[in-house]
Amino acid sequence: MNPGQNPTDMVRAALLAEEQRRQALQAGDWLALDALLSEQLVYVHSTAASDTKKSLMAKLEGGELQYVEISFADLKGHAAGDCVVITGRLSAEVCKQGQSKQVRSLFMTVWTLNAGGSGRYQWQLIAHQGTALPI
Repeated sequence: MNPGQNPTDMVRAALLAEEQRRQALQAGDWLALDALLSEQLVYVHSTAASDTKKSLMAKLEGGELQYVEISFADLKGHAAGDCVVITGRLSAEVCKQGQSKQVRSLFMTVWTLNAGGSGRYQWQLIAHQGTALPI
């Protein structure tokens, strides 16, 4: 993907990246997830806790936070400049510090197109905001 692509293609590509993020979280594929996260990531959980890429990856890799099952619904994308904003619903079973927990939230993610070391562009998550829903 390159800058200047049409908005429909941008949204399609960002939705694919969002699905790759979901799969990486559920599978515990930290290498794949790392590639999908921007170094400038701001990640606000539905609990109001926040993380950077470094702190989020440390929680996941260390087992403090595990996604046992995660699904998305009602995904919608909107291209804005070189970013895509995605909104949707999240349902998940997580294990946080050894305690199983059901999570239901509305979320908004912002994906941006970043140039990789080879000059190839890749969609990366730069912001996430979750809002808890009643369970």
